Amino acid sequence: MFTKMKSLQVLSLWIVGYVCVCCVVYRRYARKLPTRIRGALRAKRVLLVTAHPDDECMFFGPTIYRLCEQGADVYILCLSNGNYDGKGDIRPKELWNACKLLGVPAENICLMNDTRLQDDPKVQWPVQVIAKLIHHHLEMLEVDTLVTFDRGGISSHPNHSAVFYAVAYIFVEKNMPKRCTVYTLDSVNILRKYMSFLDLPLSFVLSSKRYFLRWTESRRVTRAMKQHRSQMVWFRYLYVIFSRYMVINTLRKINLADIELELEVDD
Repeated sequence: MFTKMKSLQVLSLWIVGYVCVCCVVYRRYARKLPTRIRGALRAKRVLLVTAHPDDECMFFGPTIYRLCEQGADVYILCLSNGNYDGKGDIRPKELWNACKLLGVPAENICLMNDTRLQDDPKVQWPVQVIAKLIHHHLEMLEVDTLVTFDRGGISSHPNHSAVFYAVAYIFVEKNMPKRCTVYTLDSVNILRKYMSFLDLPLSFVLSSKRYFLRWTESRRVTRAMKQHRSQMVWFRYLYVIFSRYMVINTLRKINLADIELELEVDD
């Protein structure tokens, strides 16, 4: 009994200590924003590729907010109209409203409605079709930075992962423009995913490219997410409160060698 109580006391001290570290890191980092450049992408023309309307807020909000603040031209290519629940007629407007709050103008948004790319976790999206669409926009917009999902797709959604494999296909076929640098958003384990700002120290240690929002700035992303009214069921409100992706994005730069290694892991 005594040993158990002692273990609980030690655990409590560790938790309190970690929370204190989080608060210190938050205060030091927040004080230097937005002038802090370290960890930011050196990007001027950015293409962000998502699978569904609301992905831009649920996962990429801090990245979009900071890039727009930096003065980068941010373009969003959304590969489906989110018609999984038969709401494809209203979700485009929700996307436009959300992006406006994040700082992305309407003319910089491209929403696809391709019968081969329907919002459905049970449907396997054709990688070559996605790759062709992405490559077309990279060339048309003269993009210097591409940002999208990693292999895990954050939530393991097959549509998210399909976007990564399309980017991998472009690399393997050696069609990625030389001027373009590619970054993927880190998928993390479920504990880190729902630690909110408490994941900040780990994000600093484990990633050199990151975007972090102050609490007041994260409210802008929250308001943007709430523009997707058709998607705001009860568990999404919990997601908005606890998800690190509402306040922290960590990114990884990838190249052909990284892609080949990841594809070997899949095999």
